[in-house]
Amino acid sequence: MLTSIHPKAASGTPTAAQVTSGIPIPPISLLPVLSPNDWEQFTHEWLWFYKNAGDYHDVNRYSGPGDLGLDLVAFTSDQGFDAAWDSYQCKQYDHALRPADVYAEVGKIIYHSFTKKPPFNQSQRAPRHHVFVCPHGMGITVGRLLKDPNRFKEDVRSRWEKDCVPKIEAGLIAPLTGALLAYFDAFDFSIFKDVSAVDLVATHAKTPFHAPRFGGGLPPKPPANPPPTTPAAEESVYLTKLMEAYGDHLGTAVATTDELAEHLARHYDRQRVLFYSAESLRNFARDRTPPETFASLQKDIFDGIIDICEDDHDDGFARLREVVKTAGLVAAGGNALFTISSVADRQGICHQLANDDRLSWIKK
Repeated sequence: MLTSIHPKAASGTPTAAQVTSGIPIPPISLLPVLSPNDWEQFTHEWLWFYKNAGDYHDVNRYSGPGDLGLDLVAFTSDQGFDAAWDSYQCKQYDHALRPADVYAEVGKIIYHSFTKKPPFNQSQRAPRHHVFVCPHGMGITVGRLLKDPNRFKEDVRSRWEKDCVPKIEAGLIAPLTGALLAYFDAFDFSIFKDVSAVDLVATHAKTPFHAPRFGGGLPPKPPANPPPTTPAAEESVYLTKLMEAYGDHLGTAVATTDELAEHLARHYDRQRVLFYSAESLRNFARDRTPPETFASLQKDIFDGIIDICEDDHDDGFARLREVVKTAGLVAAGGNALFTISSVADRQGICHQLANDDRLSWIKK
């Protein structure tokens, strides 16, 4: 008996986001469709988190023919291969890694470090960790081998001539005898590790590259810290301009906040809150968005307020108030930060611009 059915999507009312972008696909489901080149780039982005956290001094990409099994190399200091370093092997296959997928890579690390082929000829001949990075993760057999280094070593030993040597170098003859055997026996197989796709995505989500690559928007911005009681040195320029605006309004120079009437003192405090709100957004953007994203938002705000700033006003205080009010209304929806920024963030950018000498409240 045939029953007429209707697609589920047709039974409900789609949202504007669904019509524009389709049903969101989890990043972990998108990893397998990345090209080999994009997979290496994704892994490089993932490692940026650890570099930014201070775990690595630098991360370099060595992919391509003749990479000797080193796709990405992470250095722990500016000494490069003369200090501890880690290597990351990017495997963009359509299946979880099998033993045959890793034998050659293990063989390359062991043989090249034994022969001291550059860059394996420096103080730290072998990597501290050699990590296999695959969107489908490890198969059961490989996963068990990586957790049992001694068993892994014996497995590779039995496969050396058939599955390792032919893929290390064409025409290579390298039996496990003599010095090579001694080096193999002493080699620490616990350096070979893997990382799960779940961990890759969770860490990548903390980098500036995640939202541009996978979409889904930015996470909420944490609340801004309140201004310190005593202004910091980096506030000096915009606060000086603020006092000049008050003085222009009052018709007399103002040196300290003690000379301000109550309503101006409250205004002064609010401007510092706005500045720190914008600084909080700047710090958020540094960790969550590609470089220049925040600078682009600053430019949008500047472009939206500069004509107001250059108009004639009764005094500098009137100019300041009008510019700050306008900044909160600027339509900067094309910037990735706009949806998670507040009016206070955008108004505070006026004081950042003043701090950078791009805006002044007094015409001189």
